[in-house]
Amino acid sequence: MVRSFMEGRISFGAPKLYLVRAANRRHGISPRTETSTDAKRWSAATRQVAALVLLGLVARLVLAAVLGLGVDESYEVVLSRVPSLGYFDHPPLSFWIPALVAQLTGSEHRVLLRLPFIVLFAVTTILVYRLTARLYGERAGVRAALLLNVTPVFSLSTGGWILPDGPLACAIAATAWCLTHVLLEPSPRAWRWWIGAGITTGVALLSKYHGVFLLAGVLLFIITRRESRSWVRRPEPYLATVIALALATPVLVWNAQHDFASIRFQAGRATTHGIQLASLMQNVAGQLGYLLPWIGVPLAWQLGRGLRAGPRDAPRWLLCCLAVGPIAVFTLVSLGGKPGLPHWPAPGYLLLFPLLGDAVSRYESRGPRERNIVARFITAAVAVFLLLVTIAASDVATGWVTRTAPRLFARGDPSLEAVDWGDLKPALSQRSLLNGGQQVVIATHWIDAAKIGYALGRSIPVLCFSDDPRGFQFAYPPRDFVGRDAIILVRIGRGAGPIDVAALYSDYFQSITPADTIPIRRAGRVEIALAVFRGHDLLRAYGR
Repeated sequence: MVRSFMEGRISFGAPKLYLVRAANRRHGISPRTETSTDAKRWSAATRQVAALVLLGLVARLVLAAVLGLGVDESYEVVLSRVPSLGYFDHPPLSFWIPALVAQLTGSEHRVLLRLPFIVLFAVTTILVYRLTARLYGERAGVRAALLLNVTPVFSLSTGGWILPDGPLACAIAATAWCLTHVLLEPSPRAWRWWIGAGITTGVALLSKYHGVFLLAGVLLFIITRRESRSWVRRPEPYLATVIALALATPVLVWNAQHDFASIRFQAGRATTHGIQLASLMQNVAGQLGYLLPWIGVPLAWQLGRGLRAGPRDAPRWLLCCLAVGPIAVFTLVSLGGKPGLPHWPAPGYLLLFPLLGDAVSRYESRGPRERNIVARFITAAVAVFLLLVTIAASDVATGWVTRTAPRLFARGDPSLEAVDWGDLKPALSQRSLLNGGQQVVIATHWIDAAKIGYALGRSIPVLCFSDDPRGFQFAYPPRDFVGRDAIILVRIGRGAGPIDVAALYSDYFQSITPADTIPIRRAGRVEIALAVFRGHDLLRAYGR
C-alpha cells in the first residue's frame, strides 16, 4: 500500500497548479476541457487519498476500541454532562460534541464519543490534500496527506481523541481552503469565500483559543503583500471577521459571566521567570517528539524558507502567515521558564504540510533515483509510526513496557492515563457505597475526578476538593451539595503522594470514616488503588 502511494510513473498536476488554472480561465479554457488522461490522473490521486482516509478511519476505530479515554478526554466527557456556553479550559465545541452524541445515542461508550472526532480528521485529511493539490499539484497533495497521517500529534490525538484539536484542525484547513480562492487569485464569488472563511474561523474560535491566530495571520498576509492590500478597503474581510466573532459569542458570554476565568487561566500559563534556555530546549524537544524529527525538522525548514522568501511567493507566504503565529508564540513563551505542552504549536504545523508535500514532490520529480529515495523514506516513516503505535497501544492494554523497564517509570506510568477505571463502579456497588446511585463522590485532584466521573457514569456527581479543581468548580460547585453525604476517593500507592484525608477535610464534614480500598486492574494486575472514605454531612464548600 505504501509503495502504491509512491508510484513514480504517474504524473500528477504541475506545481503551483492554481496559477495554471488561473491562466486557463484568462484564455477562456474551461477545466472541463481536460483530456481523458488528466481525468485518469485525477482519479488515481483521488483513489490513493480515499484509500488513505479509509484505512485511517478503520485504524482509528480499532484504537478507539482498544485504548481507554485519556485524562483530558475523560475530563471533557464528564464536564460535557453539564450544558454550558463555555468551559474553564477551552471553548465549548469539543464539549458539545460528546454531549450531543451521548444525548442522541443514550451511551457514553468511548468509540461512539470518539467517532465524530475520527470523522473530522478524515475531513481534515481531504482538505489538506485538496489545498495542496490546488496550490502545488495532486502528487504534492497525496504526499502531504500521507505525511500528515504518520505524524503522531495529528494522526493520534488530533485524529481521534475527544479534544479541541480535532475540530480546530478541520476548521483551520477549511479556512485556508477558502482563503486561497480570494487572496491568491481574483474570484467572482469573493463574497461566498469570505463568508465561508468567516464561518470556519468562527468554528475554530469555538474549538480552541488558537482560532485568533487565523485572524492575525490573514491580517499579516494582507498588510505585507502589496497586491492584497486592496482588501483593507473592501467590506468582505470585515464581514468575515464579524461572522467569526458572532459565532464565538458563547465563549465571550461565558467568560464575562465567570470573571473571564478561562481566558485568565490560559493567559496565566505564559507567566515568566526570566530567560530559561533549558525550558526552550525542552519545549522544542517535545515538539519534535510529537511530530517525529524526520517530519518536524523539514516542516520547520519549510517555514523558515517561507519567511525568508517573504510575500513574493504568495501561496507559501499565505500558509506561513497562517502557521507562524502558534508556532512562534508557544515556542517563545517557553523561554519564560514554563516548557508548556508540546502540542500547543501543532495547529501551525498543520498548514506547513502543503509546503512539505510540494518539496517532496519536486524532489522526486528529478528522476528515478530521487523517487526511490522518497519511496524508502516514506516507507520507513510509515513503518516506524506503525511500530510506535503498536508498542504504545499494547503497553496501554497490558503494561508490559513498565514491567520490562520499571526504572524508567519510577515517577509514574504515563500509559495508565489511557486506562479506564472500569473496576470502580462495580466495586463500590458491591460494597453498598453508592446509595442507589444518589451518592455524591469527591476526588482530591482534577485528574482523578475526571477518571472517576467517567467510570461512574452520568448519574453520579463528582466534586473536586482541591486547590486546582479546574472546570469541576463550575460544573459541580460544592455549595450545591452542602448537607449531603459523600464518598471520598483518594489514590494511594505507586505514583501517589500521601494524603491525610481526616486532617485535610475534617472541617468540611460532620465526620469522616475509612471504608475500604478498591483496586483498579489492567490485564488482571492491580495498577491503581483507591482508598475510600465516608464523609457524613458536608458542612460547607471546600476552600471557604
